[in-house]
Amino acid sequence: MDDLVLLHAFPLDARMWQVPGALTPDLRGHGEPDLGTLASQVLAELDERNLDQVVLGGCSMGGYVAMAVRRRAPERVKGLVFVDTKHTADAPEAVRNRHAMADRVEAEGVGEWLVDAMLPNLLSPNAPAEARDRVTTMILEQRPEDVAWWQRAMAKRPDSADVLGKAEVPALVVAGELDLLMSPEVVRQLADVLPHSTFVEMKGVAHLPPVEQPEQFASVLESWVTSAGW
Repeated sequence: MDDLVLLHAFPLDARMWQVPGALTPDLRGHGEPDLGTLASQVLAELDERNLDQVVLGGCSMGGYVAMAVRRRAPERVKGLVFVDTKHTADAPEAVRNRHAMADRVEAEGVGEWLVDAMLPNLLSPNAPAEARDRVTTMILEQRPEDVAWWQRAMAKRPDSADVLGKAEVPALVVAGELDLLMSPEVVRQLADVLPHSTFVEMKGVAHLPPVEQPEQFASVLESWVTSAGW
């Protein structure tokens, strides 16, 4: 599907996606941390590729950016895909935790400590070794300035129920059964906000279904695309 755009999770990059034909940009922070900046990056890339309308999706942080794109340019989005993400803003404790991690990354850089902090929340205990290696490599290869910027930008994001409640387009919402960061119940609340959503819970995976079970995720995505008539 040449008009499918998928945005990556934190603190990863486009390599998390294994969906042939999809546009998977790397998100880079600059200036004052704000997800609107990343939304502008995505829209600029669509312009460069002459893509007037796309099916836009994201996992976790990528979902937040997709919401920011929908807020800024709803006419560019003909369908939505959300994977283990939520529409609500962070609670105060989550905001503090994000800023604490951003401060530590700036002080110490990206290292094994970040892998140790993130990996148990991103992948299930039974995740394949290939998935664990892929995620570890991606984390260790991120720029500290991006990791800190992403955290501070996510901490500022607004509740997006107002935007998504008006999204009269097909939407796929996928939840990992074993996600410790966002339970299927939380992700289902996002599906409930969207007027035309399909909710799928993938068994045996945590926060990164496209990494843990790429073939199954691609099958779920393909079935939904077919049902939407694209």
